[in-house]
Amino acid sequence: MPLKNRHISLSKIEAKKRLVNAIAKKAFWSYPEMAPAKVPDDKLIEKVLIHGSDAQRQELLEIFSKNKIQGVWEGKLVVQEPRLHDLNRKIARYILAIPNPDGYIQESYKKHNLYDRFSAKNA
Repeated sequence: MPLKNRHISLSKIEAKKRLVNAIAKKAFWSYPEMAPAKVPDDKLIEKVLIHGSDAQRQELLEIFSKNKIQGVWEGKLVVQEPRLHDLNRKIARYILAIPNPDGYIQESYKKHNLYDRFSAKNA
């Protein structure tokens, strides 16, 4: 592996460790002490989006692709509408730079919310 690529990989690993350690008390309080390397990327993204500061949420963009973050957000947070509505709007607007946050959230909620999709068919 070229030195430049190795440096990038190491800095992403270090950034991930910092994020895990920074949010551990809020996000992983019910778990035994977690080794940063054992925290799955999807779980880290979800927990930082929910419990992290704005700066920590921005740091996710330096570690993971926007598409990966957006996929976790849609699958884990948007489906918790309306409970997380304010947080979802903030993430859509300031982290993911989605132009029409309310419309996007509404469409994504319809697409990802299995309860509504299945209960509508059975009604």
